[in-house]
Amino acid sequence: MKRSLLVPALFLISLLLAACGGFAGSPPTFAPATEPAASAGETSAPTEAPEAAGPEAQAAAPTTPPPTATPEEPFPGEGPWEVTFDTADGVTLAGVVSGEGPGAFVLVPMYPGGPEGWAPFAQQAVEQGFRVLTFDLRGRGASGGEADMTSALVDVQAAVAFLAGHEADPIVLVGAGQSTIPAIQAAAQDAGNGVIDGLALLSPLPEDGVLQLGESDLQALTLPTLWLGARTDMTQQAESMFEQAGGDNKELWIYEGTSLRGTYLLEGADGPDVTRRLLEFAARVSEG
Repeated sequence: MKRSLLVPALFLISLLLAACGGFAGSPPTFAPATEPAASAGETSAPTEAPEAAGPEAQAAAPTTPPPTATPEEPFPGEGPWEVTFDTADGVTLAGVVSGEGPGAFVLVPMYPGGPEGWAPFAQQAVEQGFRVLTFDLRGRGASGGEADMTSALVDVQAAVAFLAGHEADPIVLVGAGQSTIPAIQAAAQDAGNGVIDGLALLSPLPEDGVLQLGESDLQALTLPTLWLGARTDMTQQAESMFEQAGGDNKELWIYEGTSLRGTYLLEGADGPDVTRRLLEFAARVSEG
């Protein structure tokens, strides 16, 4: 009788122990938590800040060299050198000198354009051993003052004087389109001084509504001159001006079948021939 009561009691106790987890077996274990991987485009922060570069590392860092100052005369090498010079009435003009050698060109910008119109020819002249000065008229580009084409003669004279003061000799002055007027005036006023040794003109004209040449300006041209124009360019008057120009050492060439004018002649089909004639003219001036 006692045994029959003991068995159910033991069975009941075992059920209670099982419901509470019992005392048999090992306790549960848990895997350590892991950090999620960084998603695309994200970076994890460094565990330690990097050390600052020491004095030796800082000293080895590259530095930007200081700009080269405009040299005293004469200019060393081919440059190009950025230059400034003052006009007789106190305006500071900006220009670029390229190339080396005594023979030089002063290229007057074709108004209202800038010196970039001469870029192809200037490069060719440098390669042929000439020095070249291109510049901005007053009030344009990096030049000071207010734009005033009536002062172009003073600007051209300042450019010629600047290059002559840096041992350039001989000097060929070149104008194009409207800028042929102050170029002719500068050469006429230089007659007898010998600073300007040759004058080349692309699409010359005697007046433009702002500037006007006098007959005496053309007659005063006793230096070698080169006159170039296009047949169907209705603005240029190379042939009639050539006839009026003084001096015996002068040359005229008219390009047929084109209406390009001024520095644009250098960009057209006749460009290589225009360049050749300008360079050959300067060579003859240098020899004479």
